[in-house]
Amino acid sequence: MRRVALALVAALMVIAAPTAASADTGHASDPSGDAAARFDITHFKVTNGDRRVRFEVEVRDLRKHGEFSFHYWGGTHGTPPARSAIVVVRYNGGDVKARLFTCDTEECPKAPCQGLRAEWKRVADKVIASLPQRCYPRPAGHPHAAAPSVARFFAYGSLNDAYDELDGVVTVHRG
Repeated sequence: MRRVALALVAALMVIAAPTAASADTGHASDPSGDAAARFDITHFKVTNGDRRVRFEVEVRDLRKHGEFSFHYWGGTHGTPPARSAIVVVRYNGGDVKARLFTCDTEECPKAPCQGLRAEWKRVADKVIASLPQRCYPRPAGHPHAAAPSVARFFAYGSLNDAYDELDGVVTVHRG
């Protein structure tokens, strides 16, 4: 009888446990060697969660200098769409700097984004950035509208005049 009671309590705890926020993830590979090392993107992964978006690129032989741009285009059509965002991560041997730019079809001004984070992991050959969904630009008439339920993501790496762009776009639903 005691075992049955313990099993019942354990089952109820599992059912009542809070579930983690859901997030959809998408990824794409890019050929290694199609750009100079240090910004040659070989893999791109996006996690499009209810509260945050996380970008991660794997880079062949990441070094101490460079810039990566992560593009977040709402919806499935429009080039560029009426609203989009770009996260730019720069590293020049000192501090990692991340900036958000919100775009319409013609301009991309710098925008504030509390909670924007970036990491430059040389040993792991990865650059990671994440931002809250609330930073995604909203229509002027609907400033409290939700972030897009589906979005297209792509990445771009550069140093001076050399660059590498992810071959293709990753389309991910929001979790």
